[in-house]
Amino acid sequence: MKDKHKKFIPLFVLLGIGIAFLLGWVIQLLWNATITPIFGSNAISYWQGVMLLVLFKILFSSHYNVHKEHHKKFHHPQPEFIRRHLQDEDEKTENKSE
Repeated sequence: MKDKHKKFIPLFVLLGIGIAFLLGWVIQLLWNATITPIFGSNAISYWQGVMLLVLFKILFSSHYNVHKEHHKKFHHPQPEFIRRHLQDEDEKTENKSE
């Protein structure tokens, strides 16, 4: 890593922590503004909002690499003759529309 980029590391760490705190607050506000009136549940605290953020992160984005590896393993690129056939079909449709 270059020396000119090293001086920005503490700034990015603080920025990341600040964004995490801000997102926890936003989730708390959104939850209390929507879920509480609709379902009549209790309002959540700030830390419960942060924990919801962590839970959503774990549930909805932790398996990205697993899906990527599955795609690499089981979905092979199309053979050349299929690509040519599909390209010919596209050209035929374009010529008909003109």
